[in-house]
Amino acid sequence: MDIDFHFGTVYVLSRWAGFGSGSSKLIATSSQYVDDNIDNRDGDKSSSRDTGYDIDPNGKIIRYSGHELWDNLWSKDGNEEIWIPYHFLPGLMGETEEEKLICKKHSILSKELKNRLSGINYQTDSNYCFNLGVGLHVFADTWAHQEFSGVPSLQNIVKDLAVDILNKDNWSSISEVLDLAKSTVLNLAYAPLGHAAAIHWPDKPYARWKSSKFPNGRDNCKEFLEAAEECYEVLAAVSGDRPPQLDDDMREMLRNAFMEIRDDEGVDRNAIWLDWIKNNAFGFDDFDEGDENIVYDMDFIMGDADFHDQFFEAVNDYYVWCQSRLEENGIKCVGYFESGEKI
Repeated sequence: MDIDFHFGTVYVLSRWAGFGSGSSKLIATSSQYVDDNIDNRDGDKSSSRDTGYDIDPNGKIIRYSGHELWDNLWSKDGNEEIWIPYHFLPGLMGETEEEKLICKKHSILSKELKNRLSGINYQTDSNYCFNLGVGLHVFADTWAHQEFSGVPSLQNIVKDLAVDILNKDNWSSISEVLDLAKSTVLNLAYAPLGHAAAIHWPDKPYARWKSSKFPNGRDNCKEFLEAAEECYEVLAAVSGDRPPQLDDDMREMLRNAFMEIRDDEGVDRNAIWLDWIKNNAFGFDDFDEGDENIVYDMDFIMGDADFHDQFFEAVNDYYVWCQSRLEENGIKCVGYFESGEKI
C-alpha cells in the first residue's frame, strides 16, 4: 500500500474510531513513516543497509523500517531485517521456510498482530499512537502484499500479468505494454523481491489485475476495503468510544475514495485524500482545526525529540515481537534477524 492508505485512510479510520485530530495524526504519521524511515546518510552505505539498525550516541536502537528497493536487493541482511517484518508479514503456512515466509491476509501471524494491537490500553501505554501506527502499517499491507514474500524468491515470480484499467473487463490495455515488459524482465533476471514483478499494481486501491497468482483477477478496491474494515475494528477496540464496525455510509465513502481517486502516484492520491478531509467529506462529527489543516510531514515525528524516541521504541518493540513469533513458529531467524534485545 502507498501513502494514500497508510496516512490518508488510517487518519480517516482513526477519526471515525473516536480519536481526536491530534492523536489521529500521530497514528497516521507513524503508519506512513514506517515506509519513509530509511537511512539517509550520504556516502556511507554500511551499517543500517547491512543490518537494519544503528545505535545513537545514547545507546538507543535506531531501527530502519523503510525500503529502498535497489539498495536492499544487494544487502541480504538489510533485506530480511526490513522487508520480512515490516512489509511482508509471513503467513507461516506451507511446508518449507520459503513457503512460510509468503505474506497472507488472515494468516496465523496477522491474526495475532490484530489481537496484539486491539489489546493496547491507551490509558496506560504512552506510546499507543506509535504502536498503533506501526502495527497497522504491517497489518494493512497483508492485504496488498498477499502471496508475495520479503526475500528474493522464485515464489514471487508473476506470470501472465494483465490489468483492467477501466474496470470493464478490458484486460491488458495498450498503455500497460511497458509494465508487462518490466514484469517479464524482472521475472527473467532474478528471483524477484516482494511484488517487484507485479510492478506497482498490488498497491493501487482502484486497480483490477490478474496473474498466475490471481488467475481469476484481484479487485484491489475490495481488498483495501476489507483491510480498512479490520483496521477500524482495531482502532475502535482501543478507543472504546465507537461501534466496533464501520457502518454502510462509511464503507460507501471509502469505496468512493478508493475508486474515484485514480492518480498514478500515491503521493498525488494522498493529496486528494487530504483535500477531502479538509472539506470534511468523511463527515467527522467533531470536525476541527486539526482536520482543516491536516498534512503529512515527516518532521512531525522526527522534529520532536520525544516523538522521535517513541516512534523508534515502537518500531523496535514490534520488531522483537515479530522475531519471537517467527522463531516460535519454526523460522529460526538465523540469517534473517538479529534481536533488538541482543544488540
